Amino acid sequence: MGIGPVKEFKEYVKNKFNKDLQPWDFLITNDGMRDLAYCYNPNKGIERIDNIPETSKLRIKNAKIFEPLDIYQKCAIYAMVEAPASLITGRFGSGKTLLATATALALTKKKIFITRPPIGISSDYDIGFLPGSKDEKMLEWAGGFLSALNYLFRDIKGYNYDNIKSQLFFEKFEIIPLNMIQGVSILEGEILIVDEVQLVTREYMSMILSRMSEGSKLFLLGDLHQTYSTIDKQDSGLFRLQQVLPHEALAWVDLQKIYRNKLTEIAIKLLE
Repeated sequence: MGIGPVKEFKEYVKNKFNKDLQPWDFLITNDGMRDLAYCYNPNKGIERIDNIPETSKLRIKNAKIFEPLDIYQKCAIYAMVEAPASLITGRFGSGKTLLATATALALTKKKIFITRPPIGISSDYDIGFLPGSKDEKMLEWAGGFLSALNYLFRDIKGYNYDNIKSQLFFEKFEIIPLNMIQGVSILEGEILIVDEVQLVTREYMSMILSRMSEGSKLFLLGDLHQTYSTIDKQDSGLFRLQQVLPHEALAWVDLQKIYRNKLTEIAIKLLE
């Protein structure tokens, strides 16, 4: 059942959840015909966000129009557009990297900084030293971003997987190895995306947050279910970050739906 006008949002949250509004609180409901989403934006107040054009369609130069697949993805886009920093969590196949890539491309014409911990599932499967330049070494760890670019540009004339990988990727992204991020400052108008943040330690999470300048944007992507045997959950920077939220500087959206085939259901059960 719908909650009526936006002005009722504050009272609705207080009565249903027995708490006052916190920064970046989201409420998803239904009016009997469609899903509705509201957010308490600490900079703007309470907004209904499911019908905002910026959350419904992302227009990226030379790419197809990107449309979120569900109401949670709309909330994630809103968070990334509006908040200084955003944490987007969700199981594999929920669209975290694709959403962040599409939103960043729609927001800026500058190169997008990307990083992730170069940690595999297990050292038992390490292939050893990777030859080549910094970008060549890190490209293999940035497969999620490459897949996102391929999805957004592959049906556009003049683009194919080979030139997306060899040219477009490096036109759009600047890879920062995580162990070199200490001396980096992300300046006004720039965007940093950090993937697989569940594998980042608390110390590195603190360092990442401290790299951001006023007017920059940070997108953190992760899933605590995917720590595997590489890091103890208690040592994960993502685990600790979730404990210290809410905060006006960082919005958190947890994606709920998976968009891969039925094998994903088995994959989830194997981890439970």
